[in-house]
Amino acid sequence: MPSLRDLKRRIRSVEGIRQITRAMQMVSVTKLHRAQMRIEAARPYTEKMDEMLSHLSEAVKTGVVHHPLLLPREKVQRVMILAVASSKGLCGSFNANLIRSVENRANELKRDGIEVLLFPIGKKLHDFYRRRGRDCHPESINYRNIDQQLPLELLHNLTYQCTKGFESGEVDKVELIYTEFRSAIQYKVVQRQFIPIVGLVPAESDEDKRETSRDYIFEPDPDGLFSLLIPKYARVVIFRMLAESFASEHGARMNAMRNATENAVEMIRELTLQRNKARQAAITKELAEIVGGAEALKG
Repeated sequence: MPSLRDLKRRIRSVEGIRQITRAMQMVSVTKLHRAQMRIEAARPYTEKMDEMLSHLSEAVKTGVVHHPLLLPREKVQRVMILAVASSKGLCGSFNANLIRSVENRANELKRDGIEVLLFPIGKKLHDFYRRRGRDCHPESINYRNIDQQLPLELLHNLTYQCTKGFESGEVDKVELIYTEFRSAIQYKVVQRQFIPIVGLVPAESDEDKRETSRDYIFEPDPDGLFSLLIPKYARVVIFRMLAESFASEHGARMNAMRNATENAVEMIRELTLQRNKARQAAITKELAEIVGGAEALKG
């Protein structure tokens, strides 16, 4: 059984850890609230952009529009996977779940004979592949620690890297893997096709199918309209991906720190009980020695 001094030292240590985890939990709560408000404000806009471009992209099938980001390749030989993890730890299984999804998708593509180009965002994901000697996109080193305020420059640069790789023929498809925020205690790793931009929102009924397949009259010309909308849509998709991932990260860290705080409280309770037992045993031993000494003096 540990000594009384060791138990007191362990209690002080766990109390210090509890204060740290409690503070980190409160910080994550504040950051999560801001990130959640940002997502709730952005989702209606991004969903409407998805719906609008889904309808307008039907014009590609009629040969009206020839925007390069809307035209799928006849044969897919190389795919870029843009994945977002966190730059910091202490967020539970957040990074492990995302890494597992990226690895599963990469292995699936390789089994089909497709080459994979990884574009990791976030220090944890980047370091995971660096330690294993995996080749990544050369520009990904610039996104190990990204600004969670999502400045326009960051969105422009990431969008440019994806569109440039597709338009230049370096890759034939760009896919996104990130965590979608559901609630403060729930998130889900999702995978979606980013480029080429086709079939964004599938029609759910015959009426919807007729709606999306009808002819459109464009003003100005279709090429000019799509040249304006497609870059904006690409930046919106990147913005939503990063915003969803950051909110999920804060939610995961909040839950992890809350669990750590509760575990610390439970550990302090158990250690305090052990300390009281040890102190009681020490007092009982001293009393027994005193009584034994007194009896010896009488005899």
